[in-house]
Parts: sequence; C-alpha cells; structure tokens
Amino acid sequence: MRKIAHISFGYIKHYKRQTAALFTGIVLAAALLTGMGGLLASGRNTALENARRLYGDWHYSIAGGTEQAADLDRGKADSGFTVEKSGRLYFRCMTEVPVETEFVYADSGYLEMMHCTAESGYYPKSDNEIAADKESLMLLGASCKTGEKVQIGDDSFTVCGIMKSLPEKLNGHKGTSARVYVSDTFGYSENSGSLYIKFRENGNVYGQLLAFCKKYGVDHSDIKRNDEIDSMAGGDMPVNVLKTVKEGISHKELGLPYILGSLNESGTFSEKVILAGIGLFGAFMIYSLFRVSVIKRIPQYSVMETIGMTDGYKTAMLLTELFCVGVLAYPLGCVLGNTAAWLICRRAGQLFVSHDISKHTGVGDEAARMAVSAVSDAGKYIVNRRVVLYGAVGLAAVLVFISLMLVYHMRKSTLREMIAGTPVKDKKRRIFSRKRSDLTGMITKRFMFTGKRRTAADLLSLSLGGILFLGAVYVAENTKLNNELTLKADDGLGSDINVCIQSDDLSDSIPADTAEKMKGISGISEVHPVSYTLGEIELNDGIFKWTEYYPELDESEDNAPDPDIMEKYNGRAVQTGDDDYAVKVNIYGYDDEMLGQMNEYLLSGSIDPERMRRENTVIFKTITDGQGNCDGIDLDAGDSFDLKTVRSSDVPAEALRFLGSDEWYSSSCFTIDAVAVRPLAKVDDLIGEAGNSTIDIIMTTEQMEKNFGISDMRTVSISIDSPEVSESVSEELYSLTGDVNRCVVKNYTEQIKQQNEHIGRKMVFFYGIAAVILGVSLMHIMNSMQYMVSARRREFGILRAMGITDSGFSKMLAVHGVRYGLCCAAVTAVVYFFVQRMLYFFMLRVYLYVRPEAFVSFRAFAAVITATVLLCTAVSVTSGRSVLKTEITDEIRE
Repeated sequence: MRKIAHISFGYIKHYKRQTAALFTGIVLAAALLTGMGGLLASGRNTALENARRLYGDWHYSIAGGTEQAADLDRGKADSGFTVEKSGRLYFRCMTEVPVETEFVYADSGYLEMMHCTAESGYYPKSDNEIAADKESLMLLGASCKTGEKVQIGDDSFTVCGIMKSLPEKLNGHKGTSARVYVSDTFGYSENSGSLYIKFRENGNVYGQLLAFCKKYGVDHSDIKRNDEIDSMAGGDMPVNVLKTVKEGISHKELGLPYILGSLNESGTFSEKVILAGIGLFGAFMIYSLFRVSVIKRIPQYSVMETIGMTDGYKTAMLLTELFCVGVLAYPLGCVLGNTAAWLICRRAGQLFVSHDISKHTGVGDEAARMAVSAVSDAGKYIVNRRVVLYGAVGLAAVLVFISLMLVYHMRKSTLREMIAGTPVKDKKRRIFSRKRSDLTGMITKRFMFTGKRRTAADLLSLSLGGILFLGAVYVAENTKLNNELTLKADDGLGSDINVCIQSDDLSDSIPADTAEKMKGISGISEVHPVSYTLGEIELNDGIFKWTEYYPELDESEDNAPDPDIMEKYNGRAVQTGDDDYAVKVNIYGYDDEMLGQMNEYLLSGSIDPERMRRENTVIFKTITDGQGNCDGIDLDAGDSFDLKTVRSSDVPAEALRFLGSDEWYSSSCFTIDAVAVRPLAKVDDLIGEAGNSTIDIIMTTEQMEKNFGISDMRTVSISIDSPEVSESVSEELYSLTGDVNRCVVKNYTEQIKQQNEHIGRKMVFFYGIAAVILGVSLMHIMNSMQYMVSARRREFGILRAMGITDSGFSKMLAVHGVRYGLCCAAVTAVVYFFVQRMLYFFMLRVYLYVRPEAFVSFRAFAAVITATVLLCTAVSVTSGRSVLKTEITDEIRE
C-alpha cells in the first residue's frame, strides 16, 4: 500500500498541469453543486416565509378544538409533538344588517399567527367596542377612523381599532361579508370556536399532527389544513411512490403528468432533478479531465503490468491519486460555492418565493400529501448540509467508477498497444498520399475519429454544459413570461388599485359617470372599467366532456358542491338531458385596451374589438384540467352557443337560479371569436372565478349595454403614475365612491412592487446560474481541447519530422478545432432538441405554465454554437504553438 501511495504521489507531483486541471474541475463541480443546493434550500425557506405572510403562520386548525387550548404548553415536547404557536378564534354571532357581518373574538396568539395586529387604536376591551380592517368598515359604511360610531343591526358600536387585513389568501370570510373583532366577554358561544396550531418545523409536522390527534382524540374530519405552509414545512403525508406510478399507468387520462405532478407536489422532485443534472455534468467533467491525463501514462502502466502489477493495484493507484486530489478540492469547492451563493442570496434573498399564490386553504380528511424539509429565518442563506454530504458520497462513488472504467478500458488493449501509447485497431495499412496532395483534412479527420466511442464521449462531455445552459435560459425565459401573465390574471395584480363592488346583488354597481370621474384624479394614468352580469349557457349533444369538474354533476361523495352556491344559484351546472347541460358563466365587458391584453392568453382565434362590436362576437374562456389540457368543452373559434341572462338587475334574487318565470330572462346566440385560457379582471362574489373550472364570456363594454342594457361597472382597474401617489389616489377614490353601496378600494401597489422585484431577482438568478454553467462548460472545453492536442504531441512530432510546415501545422490544428466545434455544436443541437421537448412538456403539463414558448430564443442558441466553435478553434491553435516551440526529437521521445 505504501508503494501504491508513493507512486500516486509521484504522479501528482510530476504531472502538475494535469493535477491542477483535475483539482480545478472538482472544485468547480463541488462549488456549483453545493452552491445550488444552498440556494435551493434558502429559496424554500424564503418561499415558506412569504407563504406565512400570505396564508398565516399556522399549520392546522381544529373545529371545536378550543377546549384543548388551555392544556397546550407552547414550546414543550409532549407525546411526540411540540406546539410552537397556538391561537383561538371564537365566532360570537352573525347579523345580516347592513351587510352580512360576523362578530369574532380572537386571542393574542391567533392575531399574532395571522399578522392581524392593530394599525391604529387598540383591540376591543368592552362589549360596545369593535375593531375591523378597512375593507370591512367600508362595507359597513364607516369612514375607517377610530372613535366613530357604527350601526350594526340594532346596536351601535364604537370603532376602537383599525386592524390589518387577514392574510391575502386566507379564506377566512367572504369578500361580500364583514368581520369585526369584539371583546372576550361579548356573546359567548359554546361550540363555535376553532384552535389554530403551529408545530415545531424542524421535525415531522405530519407525524406531530398524528400524535396530537391521538392524545386529544381529534377526528381528521375536524381538521382544516393550511396547504401552502404544510406543503413546505413537512406537513404532507408521505407519498406512496409505487401506488402513484400504478395509478398513473392504469388510468390513461392521468399518465406521466399525474405521476410527475404528484412526486413534485412540493417542488422537491424538481430540485433533485436539477441537482442530479449538475452532478452528472460535474462527473462528466472530472472523468474527461482525468481520462486524458491517464491516457498519457498508459505506456508507464503497461511497463508496470509487464513486471507483475495486477488490475487491482492499478485501480488502487488511480483511486489513491483521485482521492488525494478530491479530499483537498471538494471542501474548497464547498466553501467557494456556498460563499458565492451567500453573496447572491444577500442581494436577492427571495429568489424562490412561490409566485403561484392562487391556491386557498382547504379542509381535508388527510393532513398532507408529501413531506419536505423546512428551515427558519427568511432571507438568510442556508447551507444545505444534506447536499454537501450527499455530494461527498456521490463524488467518492464517481471516483471509484472512473477508476474502474479506466482500468477496464486498459484491459481491452494489448501490452504492445499500451506501450505504443495508442491502440492499433487498423490492421490493414493504407497509403493516402497517392491520391491527395493536401493531407491536412485527412490527417485531422484521422486524429479526430481514431476511437469512435472515445470521440462520442468527448463530444457529449463537451456539449453537456451548452445543453444545460440552453435549458436554463429556456426555463428562465418561460418562467419570466409565466410570472408576468399569472401576475395579471391568476393573482389579479394587473392594476395598481382596484375599485370593486363586494356584493352578490347584481343591482349593486359603480355608476358609469363615477368611473369616468376617476380619470380626472391626479396621479392616475389608466382607468379600465369592467361591467358584469351572470348568465347560463347551454352545452348540448355531448359538447361538455369534463362533467366531473363540477361537483353538482360528479357522483363522487367526496366532491360535494358548495351549499351557498347551491342555495343561491342552484349550483354552477345542472344536467338537462342525457348529454345536455346548463352551466352558469361569468359575463364581462372589457374596454379595448383590456381586450388587447387578452391576446397573451389566447388558445385559438383572434381579438378585434371593432369586429366584435360589428358582428356581436365574444371571447370564450374555457376550462382546463390539472395537466393544462383545454379540450373539456368542444367549442372553438367560429362555433356558436346559446346564452341565457336575466333581463335586468331588478329581478328577484331567486332569478339567479335560472329556474324562474320566462319573463325574467332573455336568450341570445353568440359566435365565438377567440378561445382564451384566462380572464383579466375578475368577479368572485357570485359563482366565483375558480379559473380552471369556470367558464367566462368576454365582450366589449358597448356590447354589454347593447345586449343586456348594462352600462354601470362592477369593478374598475386603475394604474397610477408612480407608487408615491398611491395613498393620495386611494384617498380620493374613497371620497369619490363613498356613497356607492358596498364599494371598496383595494390598493395593490406595494404587493405589485414586491412581486415585480421577486420576478426580477428570480430572472437574475436563473441567468446567473446559466452563465456559471456556460463558464464552467467553456473552461471544460478549453482544458479538454488542450489535452487532446497535448496527447498527440508524439504524432505531431513525427509529422513535423516528415516535413510539414509551421503554417501547414497551424492550419491542420485550426481545421481540427473547427471540426470539433462543429461536431460539438451538432451534438448540442440534437440532444438539446429532445431536452427542450421534455422541458416544454414539464412546464405545460406539470407546472401548468400559461402558454410557454416552444423554442429557446435564437440569440441564446446562436451564442452557444458560436462560442463553442470559436473556443475549440482558438484553443486548438493556441495549444499548437507550444508544440512548435518544442524540439522535434523531444516530442517524438515524449
């Protein structure tokens, strides 16, 4: 063993350049792997903290579980669980006048978990005091000031505090109802309380829930789950991989998207794929660097084999050399990678904040789906120890594999071939100089394709970095596009300020002249009013395929329809015949500017407001499934449908069930001009805007007045000149709409600013990682090309001895570099075509991107191809200069 170590150390010291190249390769591979792992871990942490802001800092709520609250000891481990935070919410009573209002008492723990502290004033201390957020006070007709009197039902209350609104996506109460906070002595109720719990997150949150339920005898059906927090904090039930794969295969409508989507429920599967790709790239680079170094020493190994060295000793020698370099290089790479990632994280700590904030908390019999680790302290960089450890284990496995592979390849050559330094595969000698006066191209081709397998491995290794770079750019470009589209459509942040009616009464609206006056407010740059009504379309003769997407039509017992929607609207869909259905739809009237923005969401057809007004055509927003498919309704551009609407907003509320007298309704036939996948401005107050399972009909505001007599507005989207004027504009809008029933003003300026910064930072990260990958790839190409030239110094010496001129030699090397570059570019293009198809499939069917682009930008592709060809050529020619500086006899002896 001492002799093996002595020889290995001798090789390390003698071949300094090769050792330095190998050392650098391992450092770069380790830096890229562990740095990316740290950024992903930090990104999960930042996304978790953002989810706390949007959904509240709790994991589960238990209906009627307040009796356990007194028994909880926060921070103390108990029977397999540790409650980090807990809070109670009691529903005291409800009144319908002047609007639906719920009276609640919340303790300090609940308010802390929901970030619902008092912006001004204080929490109620006596029975005649209330506190509420601004939206609730506006619905109650108050002026959002402490000390004023508010009449609710038969009682008068004093507003003692202005509370922050509930987390944006916490579905605590409907937009058409108000919530007021009261003192703990106000109207006790025995069975209307809920207990909110946050468990310790550096443990198994799902396991802690099971232990909690076991101790207190809690039924899972009483548990409401904070989906967004749990999915990132380890609150998901572990997924059964075999069962998931079996279900995906056995149900052809599910297939691969279902399997991948289930495995990637919390995003960890994608992270593993990214890290695996980076690890594979690093392994290729290390193998390529060391293989070229070993090839130069094959004659020496053959001599040692001649005097009795076995394959085991050769493997041990290679392993010792690799491990000596790896033991020093890997820790240095980890330090450098995490340091660089820390610097990135300091400037862009919220790169991976989840942008899909369209989900809501829900009630389920199961507490989770899949576990994922979580960390604390938003914005801080987290060293991913698991990636560092697994990276070290993976590196050791790669080094062992490299050693075995190289010894295996040496065994395939005879001692004579090994001593000669190159395999002698061509037993039949051929003379090429008889028919060619210029042998440069032929010699270059012979050098390049001496070993087809080795050449293929070289080309794949050299191309891998470019493929990863193009993949990263492709994902970055589509992520940016998707974020911008979802920001406007799914998140409803297409405007800085939204003035809207929060009511399920169609007679409540914003007068058209009031919307017109908004244009005169200083600081407002754009005003886009939207009119609205509810309708019902007929889908007959099997046109409607995805009936199971509507609970009213689904026979499954675990998919119950919303009782409020059933009571007020007779559900969102009803069956009228064997294959005939009537489906409730939202009908919107947009101005021309908003219709122009709808072009980004089209599936088919085109939008021309003038043609729509002239021919009375509409845009049909269809439904989509969980895999991004949009063929659930067999209607396309050019098709027609029948639309039923109420004749006026003065009809009774019962008319919205669409079962009343015929004089309440009117029917029209419309032709579809275009099919879209998303609406822009939305109304959630009636049947809701579920997005994937809601049908919308969109037309011009002039058509709304012509067809239905609707000239007033339901919502107004407003853009402002700068964020600095948002408060003053909001105040003027408050004053202008003060006498409009159930009208509220929502200021999204700060939220849009944060989300735009988030998008920008994410793009900087993606492009930064792509640049790093490209840089490592180009460095790898340089090293590989240098070694390819250096490994043929003996052949080059023989050519020079035979009389090749310096210019001819340089030409030969240039041709060699160009050919390698072109072959590399061809491999990159072919492999990347399949990689991009796979990425497109993932984005469209698994991640549900809105209209992802099918191809990467031509500039990025051309840049990679050009850089590869130029670099291969430049390095080949530059490396050849060192050959020309060496004596011919020295080259031949070497």
